[in-house]
Amino acid sequence: MKRVGWKSIAAPSDDRATVLPVVIEMPYHPLPIDQSDVHYVHGPDSVVQPGVPAGETIAFDWHGSAICPGTFRKFWVHVPAQYDPTEPASLMVFQDGWWYLDPEGQVRGATVLDNLMHCGDIPVTIGVFVDPGIFPNAANPKNRNNEYDAFDDRYASFLLREIIPQVTERYAIAQAPERWGI
Repeated sequence: MKRVGWKSIAAPSDDRATVLPVVIEMPYHPLPIDQSDVHYVHGPDSVVQPGVPAGETIAFDWHGSAICPGTFRKFWVHVPAQYDPTEPASLMVFQDGWWYLDPEGQVRGATVLDNLMHCGDIPVTIGVFVDPGIFPNAANPKNRNNEYDAFDDRYASFLLREIIPQVTERYAIAQAPERWGI
């Protein structure tokens, strides 16, 4: 992975600055330590609460991406029980989709959203849980680092042009940027 930035350099006796490109190489290296025994301690929002209506989660497959060509991925849309199509909902996008959505997993994102909406801590919010792309049948199928760690706008463009339109075609989503999160 390569990052190109710009750095201003001024000579000590000169008030004019020269702008030079700076290139930083950042190869991917997995963490050297085993973190299999590290676990998130669940609070009450991470557990299904009595009387809290559960939303519906719909699974989608996505392939044929123009921005991330050759990749396949799953994404899920969590529609809260309080959703009313006449009232645009807020939108929250989660990367590493299933890891954040898994109801038995570490984060349990849909359960947390349901609990926070029920008690009024957040407005009605549709959750979009997007898995990183994979290259089916490739020797190294994972595309996560290329998508999440790139120093460009490809992943944001992918969400805005390919995934979020799939959601806005089906559900009323608020257009105000302060009602969107990732």
